[in-house]
Amino acid sequence: MRTQKAFVLIKAKNGHEKHVAENLMKITETKEVHIIPGEWDLLLVLETERELVLPTDEKMLDVVMEKIGTMQHIVDTNTMIPSFSRFRS
Repeated sequence: MRTQKAFVLIKAKNGHEKHVAENLMKITETKEVHIIPGEWDLLLVLETERELVLPTDEKMLDVVMEKIGTMQHIVDTNTMIPSFSRFRS
């Protein structure tokens, strides 16, 4: 099985970071959620299976726009979909 990862930086309303992190963990494609200091509040790692019919980038963007972008207390997102990755096993 081949998968596609995406990394999403998320800005949440002040004081709602933990609530948003809990809701993000309910999304099937979520693999990791990290609360981080700085300009962005959370770092989300998503993973989807590659399909033949729907391009993986489109599938990933659907997840971000429909499941995450509409979530309560999220102010902004910045999605990064890598085109090439190396992994250590």
